[in-house]
Amino acid sequence: MSFVNIQNLRKEYGDLVAVDDVSLDIEEGEFVSILGPSGSGKTTMLKSIAGFVDPTAGSIVVAGNEMIGLPPEDRNMGLVFQRLALFPHMSVFDNVAFGLRHRENLTEAEIEERVADILEIVSLPGYQDRGIQNLSGGEQQRVALARVLVLEPDLLLYDEPLSDLDRQLREQMRREIKDLHDRLEITSIYVTHNQREALTLSDRVLVLHEGEKVRYAPPSKIYQDPQSKFVANFVGDSNFVPSSFDHQNNTVTFDNDDITLPMHEADADANTDLLYIRPEDITINPDDTSDGELTYPGTVRSTVHLGSVTEYKIQVGNNELLATALGAPKYGKGDDVSVRLETYGLVEA
Repeated sequence: MSFVNIQNLRKEYGDLVAVDDVSLDIEEGEFVSILGPSGSGKTTMLKSIAGFVDPTAGSIVVAGNEMIGLPPEDRNMGLVFQRLALFPHMSVFDNVAFGLRHRENLTEAEIEERVADILEIVSLPGYQDRGIQNLSGGEQQRVALARVLVLEPDLLLYDEPLSDLDRQLREQMRREIKDLHDRLEITSIYVTHNQREALTLSDRVLVLHEGEKVRYAPPSKIYQDPQSKFVANFVGDSNFVPSSFDHQNNTVTFDNDDITLPMHEADADANTDLLYIRPEDITINPDDTSDGELTYPGTVRSTVHLGSVTEYKIQVGNNELLATALGAPKYGKGDDVSVRLETYGLVEA
C-alpha cells in the first residue's frame, strides 16, 4: 500500500463543491505537487490532509493510519505556510525549538543538539542567537523549514511557501527545497499555482480544475501528453488549432485548409478535433526545408525579447501561432518566414 492513500476525498461548502471525489496515492519519499489555478481546490485539499478542514466524505491514510477524525497535532505532519508565521520577538533558536518544547519530552541539552543539527542541514549554522527581524527573506524561509523539520514529521506539507518572494529569491529557494528533499527524502506534498515550481520540484503532479482531478502523472508526461486543453494551456503555453481528419491508408491527417499534418496512428480513434503545438516545437526558418509537409510560409506579427528566449507571433494562413526561439530577436514585425511544426498532438477540448 502507498505511504499516502487518499480515496474519494470530497469537501462541500453548502452548494459549493471545493474538492470533488479526488483519489491519489503517494509513495514514501515522493515529492508530489498539487497544481491548479485559484479556486481549484488545492488548498482545501492540503488543509484536509493536515487536519484543519473536515472533509465531507473520503479517506486519508498515512503510513497505514486513517487521519480523518484526528486533530492536527496528532498527525505528525509538518506544514510550511505561505505566511511564515515566525515569532519576531524570538531568536532563531527559540523559533526552531518552539515545537520541540511543546511536543517532546527532551532535556535542554538534547533540544540544543537537535536545533544545531537542523540549522546545519538548512545552511544556517551558528545562527541560533540571531533575531528574526535581522534575517533576509531567504534566511527566514530556512528558519521556517527548520522549525518543521526538527520535529521529524512523517509528511511534509507546503502551502505555496514561495509565492511572496521576489523572482530571484523564489528560484533560489526552489532549488534549496529540491536539494533538501533529495537529501532527507521526506514524503512531501507541495501546493502551488506556479507550473514551473511544480514541474521542477516534483516526482508527480496532481492537476486540479474546479475541484476535480484532471491529471496525475510525472511532470514530463503532463507536459508532453497533457490530454486536455486545460492542462496543455495551464502547464506551459500552447497553440490550439481546430481540426478535421481524413482517414486514408491507416493514417490520420489534420487539415484546416492552411495546414495539413500527418498524425500518429495512435490518434486515429481520438475523440477530439483540437490540435496543440508547443511554441518551442515550432522552428523558424529551418536550415533543412526538404520536409515540405511540415513547413509553411508565414509573417511575423510581433516580437518580444524575454531575455534567454524570444517570443514571436507568426501568421500562418488564418492561424496566428506563438513560437519561441533561444537568444535575441532575429526577425521583426512584417518579416516573411517559414515555420516547421516539429512536434504536435491532440487534446480534448
